[in-house]
Amino acid sequence: MKALAPFALSATTLMIVPAVPATATPTPIADEDIVQVAKSAGNFKTLLTAAKAAGLVDALQSKGPLTVLAPTDEAFSALGSDTIKDLLRPENRETLARILKYHVISGGVSSADALKAGKAATLAGPEVSFALNNGRLQINDEVNVVANDIGASNGVIHVIDQVLIPPREQPPGRLVIGFFSDPPGEQLARYLGVDRHKSVLVTSVTAGSEAELGGLRAYDLIVAIDGGPATSETIAEAKERAGFGGTIHLSILRRGAEKELDVKVGIEDQ
Repeated sequence: MKALAPFALSATTLMIVPAVPATATPTPIADEDIVQVAKSAGNFKTLLTAAKAAGLVDALQSKGPLTVLAPTDEAFSALGSDTIKDLLRPENRETLARILKYHVISGGVSSADALKAGKAATLAGPEVSFALNNGRLQINDEVNVVANDIGASNGVIHVIDQVLIPPREQPPGRLVIGFFSDPPGEQLARYLGVDRHKSVLVTSVTAGSEAELGGLRAYDLIVAIDGGPATSETIAEAKERAGFGGTIHLSILRRGAEKELDVKVGIEDQ
C-alpha cells in the first residue's frame, strides 16, 4: 500500500509547483509501474477496466516514460453508466482507445513542466492545455488536477476530477452547412415583422447536404442561429464553433409558422 501516500496530496500542493525546477521529474516509486500504482490506489477501477477493453494495458506498463492524466472512478461515473457500458463494447474499442490516449502524454511531465510549457501533445494527437487558476492546476481550463506528481517506475500520474473528451477529428476540407442566403428585403421583413439585419432568407439548399437533411428548405427565413441574430457573420461563426459533425440550431419562419431545426456541419473537398 506504499503507493497510497502520494494520492493524499491536497490541491494546495499545486500552489507551489512553479517553484520546482522545470527540469525536475518525479521520483519513481520502487518498481511499481503506472498500472500497478493505479491498482494499489483502488479508485481507478473504471480507468483500468477501460484500458483493458481498449488494449492499452501493455502500453501503460511499457518502459515509457509516460504521463497519465488519470480520472478517478467518480469522474467516470459522471459520464453515466449507460455511456460507460457503451464505450466498453467491442465495436467501440477504437473510440475508447482515442479517449484514453487523450489522457496520456509521452515523457515524464511533472506539474512544473506542464505549467511552464502550457500545453502538451497527447498520444491521441490533440494537445491539452495547463494553467494555474485560483491556486489549482487545471487542464483545458475546466478539469481540475486533484493530486499531482505521483511517481511510478515508468512515468508519472496526475489525478483529475473529470474525463477529458478529445476534440472531434476533422477530415481535410472546408466546413459547409449546405445552404445559401441573403438578408430579406425591407418589404418582406416589414410584412413578417422581423429585423432584416438580424435574419437571413434562404435562397437555395444544396441537394443531399446536411442542411437539407436537417429539414431546411429554400425560402425559409432564419431568424436566429444558436439563439442569437442570424447574419452571414453569425452563420460563419456558428459553423466554426460547431466544427465537423457539430450541430447548429436554427429558428426559422416557414409560411408564417415558427420551426426549430438542428443542422449539422459537413465537409466539402477544397
